[in-house]
Amino acid sequence: MIRIVYANLGYLREIDGSLAHHIRRMHHHVFTPRAAQLRSLALVKNTLRELKPDLSCFVEIDQGSFTNGFFDQFPVLREDHHLTGTIDNKYSATRKYRRLSVSRGKSNAFLANRTVDFTRRYLDHGKKRLVYDIDIEGIRVMVVHCALLKRTRLRQFEQIAGWIAEREGPTIVVGDFNAMSGEGELEPLLRGGRLIHANRLLGPTFRFGPWRAALDTCLVSAELGARCRIEILDQPFSDHKMFKIDVAAEERQALAS
Repeated sequence: MIRIVYANLGYLREIDGSLAHHIRRMHHHVFTPRAAQLRSLALVKNTLRELKPDLSCFVEIDQGSFTNGFFDQFPVLREDHHLTGTIDNKYSATRKYRRLSVSRGKSNAFLANRTVDFTRRYLDHGKKRLVYDIDIEGIRVMVVHCALLKRTRLRQFEQIAGWIAEREGPTIVVGDFNAMSGEGELEPLLRGGRLIHANRLLGPTFRFGPWRAALDTCLVSAELGARCRIEILDQPFSDHKMFKIDVAAEERQALAS
């Protein structure tokens, strides 16, 4: 079995999406105290130790910005058994941001308990552009964080669909798709039936006060549909929920059927 964890960490601001948190901790959007970040990181780290994932994928993690006191959160999560790990600016691979830029440090990251091949790819449109393209045990895992503007998202979805079509094989596409208008937005990715929406019946993954939405999405190729089990877990420090994705070994699935 391969276990994958995905989470939008919300920059570990210790805001769970409730109106009470947004009001009482409004200042965390402007500057998040180090103590709040460390409390949030401890919760993530304990969860990873409990779940023991083979691959942990994160969006909205900070590698040091004006709004968090230039604190790199990634080394706190990385442990000795993580043989592969990277954190990268989600906006650009080449642009150097000024020290006080709001874009500096805002990143995505992943950790793996083995050596994996991966590529950093950047979408042509939108501000959030980084896509990780990871190969682990014969499964292709793409980690995305898509635009807030709908027309830009649709252009991103079309480009991601093109990348998926580059090769055959078991594929998982997971991340914060920001599909605020619902599943219909995912049509460019679901077109043709190669991918299925694995968490479509599992409820909302994001909250802002009373508003709930399934912004975080896991798409899997059809041959993985019967082998995947997804569980959605609460994150008390973020307005998004965490995914635990278990992919059964192919031979075990064959015996079970």
